Amino acid sequence: MKRKSRPQAAPTKRTAATREASKARPVVGLIVGSGFAHLALPLPAAAPAETPYGPTSSALAGAAVGGRDVWCLARHGAAGSIAPHAVNYRANVWALHAAGVRWCVAINVVGAIAPGFAPGELAIPDQLIDYTAGRAATFAGRGEAVRHVEFTEPFDPELRGYVAAAAADCGLGIRRGVYGVTEGPRLETAAEIDRLERDGCAMVGMTAMPEAVLARELGLSYAICAAAVNYAAGRAPQGASIHAELDRYLAVAMSRVARLLKALIPRLHDAAM
Repeated sequence: MKRKSRPQAAPTKRTAATREASKARPVVGLIVGSGFAHLALPLPAAAPAETPYGPTSSALAGAAVGGRDVWCLARHGAAGSIAPHAVNYRANVWALHAAGVRWCVAINVVGAIAPGFAPGELAIPDQLIDYTAGRAATFAGRGEAVRHVEFTEPFDPELRGYVAAAAADCGLGIRRGVYGVTEGPRLETAAEIDRLERDGCAMVGMTAMPEAVLARELGLSYAICAAAVNYAAGRAPQGASIHAELDRYLAVAMSRVARLLKALIPRLHDAAM
């Protein structure tokens, strides 16, 4: 039996009934990568959810952030054992959409490329370049309609604005720029980072794609809060070890993410009312 494709949601008029329905369930979903353990979010104990595209990386766990309910999902699994290229991005995004999520905020750790961008700082990517290969990047196929989605702006501008406003409320500086998405799980060579910089990338990570385009196919508002946890290859001062930087800066960066989320989540719930 062929599955029917899920059309992009059309805007609906906000009535009293729909506002009450929004209050009754989370409208914000968090997809959290390598910094999950540092955010004091509940570690999903249940088995991953089954979807038409296979199991999610972890179960969807309900949590309270900033006094508001959210869904959260561990991108790399409850044990952090799923490599970036092996994540079932389709299942993860589909499960959040099926749960009624409107705003999808992804937390991604990245390596800093742009001059002046340092480990421990946060960024809101405004563009991306996809260097990955072979990942399932569409819900189409097996008889489903092909979707040529508009992707000029890969991250939702309205949601990016809310993230920036929340950062300002917290007194956090925020960078912007192009996110270069590499295949992983190995880190990049210095020559590869030279190429990414020539291409205009300000940061490098492994998980923005196909997550971003899948969210677009399902009509989710999607943006990334990127946490720099190391200098990209060949960019560290005095040849510092990348893994030593990870050990030093991951907790620092994620503590800033936690502050930002406490300010952001109430904004998004209010915007959905």
